[in-house]
Amino acid sequence: MDTGEYNRKFYSKIFDNKAKMYYSIQKKKIEIVLKLLEKHENGRVLDIGCGDGLISTLIANVTKAKVYGVDISRKALSKARKKGIITRAMNVDKQGFPFEEESFDAVFCGDLLEHLYDTENLLENVRKILKPNGYLIISVPNIASWYNRGFLLLGYMPTWIESSLKTYTGNPVIKEGVGHIHAFTKRSLTELLVFKGFSIEKVTGSPVLADGTRRKWKERLWNGADSFFAKKASLASTLVMKARKR
Repeated sequence: MDTGEYNRKFYSKIFDNKAKMYYSIQKKKIEIVLKLLEKHENGRVLDIGCGDGLISTLIANVTKAKVYGVDISRKALSKARKKGIITRAMNVDKQGFPFEEESFDAVFCGDLLEHLYDTENLLENVRKILKPNGYLIISVPNIASWYNRGFLLLGYMPTWIESSLKTYTGNPVIKEGVGHIHAFTKRSLTELLVFKGFSIEKVTGSPVLADGTRRKWKERLWNGADSFFAKKASLASTLVMKARKR
């Protein structure tokens, strides 16, 4: 099974069965993304990996722009279209965007880059479709988060990256992989974006909130700790960056 097929099944599962949980644990990240957006009256914004279009609709409300969405999951896109999002089904790891160059004011790419083989190709294609002075907002899991540093010290595999597409090994706490084939730190993502022609405007850390499946005191403890460490982006669970096209 190649990564395209894996990601198609992975994201279809999320947005068919687990969308509510996904948005719940990513609530803080979504709030941060919306604060970083600018108004673009009559402009155009692209949501890469838009899923069922919930974040896309929030982006439309904030920016006042026409929002387009691309995703590998046709099931998810059918839900996005019902929300008024202009959608295209595509595998961004293998295809270029079907849009004119310099035609978008902003691009949002949320928790997708880590799933792709050719991360540089995606960033090059994003830069092509951005207007002069256009910007990218991108989020990725942080492999150097505070707890991953602890896991590595103990000899365990860190979260957000795995050794196999089918089986998760190396960490007794984590029972399931998430399909990530690349990993990022604050430094590595910053350097990659600069190398591909962007200037960094804002770097923010975001917590991943508890999913509601554990005892309340454990979830309060986790949410408090992860929110505390998220104040320093390099230790946060998730990195959110705003980068301007140079």
